Amino acid sequence: MAKKFIGELLKHKKLGLISHVSPDGDAIGSQVALYHWLTGQGVDALLFNDDSVPSNLEWIEGSRHITVPEEKLLEKCDAFVFIDGNHPIRFGNSRDWFESTEKPIYLIDHHLDPRGDFFSAMWWNPKASSTAYLVYQIFEATGLEGLNRSAAEAIYSGIVTDTGSFRFPTVTAETHYAIGKIIEAGNLNTAEIHQRIYDDKSVSDYHLLGLALNNIELHCDGRLATMYITHEMLEQTGTSYQDIEGLVNYPLSIRGVEVSVMFSERDDRIKISLRGKSVVDLNQFSRKFEGGGHFNAAGARHPGPMKKAIQDMVSEMKRSLF
Repeated sequence: MAKKFIGELLKHKKLGLISHVSPDGDAIGSQVALYHWLTGQGVDALLFNDDSVPSNLEWIEGSRHITVPEEKLLEKCDAFVFIDGNHPIRFGNSRDWFESTEKPIYLIDHHLDPRGDFFSAMWWNPKASSTAYLVYQIFEATGLEGLNRSAAEAIYSGIVTDTGSFRFPTVTAETHYAIGKIIEAGNLNTAEIHQRIYDDKSVSDYHLLGLALNNIELHCDGRLATMYITHEMLEQTGTSYQDIEGLVNYPLSIRGVEVSVMFSERDDRIKISLRGKSVVDLNQFSRKFEGGGHFNAAGARHPGPMKKAIQDMVSEMKRSLF
């Protein structure tokens, strides 16, 4: 299967690689690793994202090539690869352009329910630990001698972040076996990678965390936890939306909590992040709020205001938990 998909990619001279808005470690790691693989195969590639690379991932070699997808740059590409997201709505302001173009669009992703009619070919597995693992399989299919240090660091970063440092149910013996191969191929210093990703926070980040933890509320007999981030909280702490990545996971460590939901105030909507412990299918649940994702991790949106978004989400979740 991988080799057939690879054959489709290698038909093109210049590919546009685009990762989802508000990119995380898996999105950036997968995108950059695929860039390294393509250049090793003699294929030119342009990297796109509406949003900037999070500061704790800027060290990944190749991430500096990521730029905003202006139409004049998109027109230079023969085809495109959507990375770590399965619907045009996840890829920002160029959504309408991608909907109308006749150029082939491919998918590399592990989210549930991709829009199959939209893609020319897919390298997709919802059971994969991460999209970065699927990119690793592309390297594996063409010989791991092509997996240099830069690509290995990108893949490792994608897998470690999307598995919660290997603690999520998607992690299998196969995942760990692949990690061993990645470490060996790239001669990686994994302690240094972890430090760059997780130990690069500012005092302001912790001030924001304190405010967020202080507004945690429990619902549904303690099985559901909610927390929120407002514009005012970001201004007060001197932080940005990039700094809220991962905060939604904190309430899951509270005894009895099975689902954690974080609400963040944006200009035109309330962004909703959901995490769970295999009790509620959050992918299906989030579709009630224009969202989607995985069984235990999903995202959604609400028109707001904040209080109404929380009320509506809690009301719907009660029906799922009881």
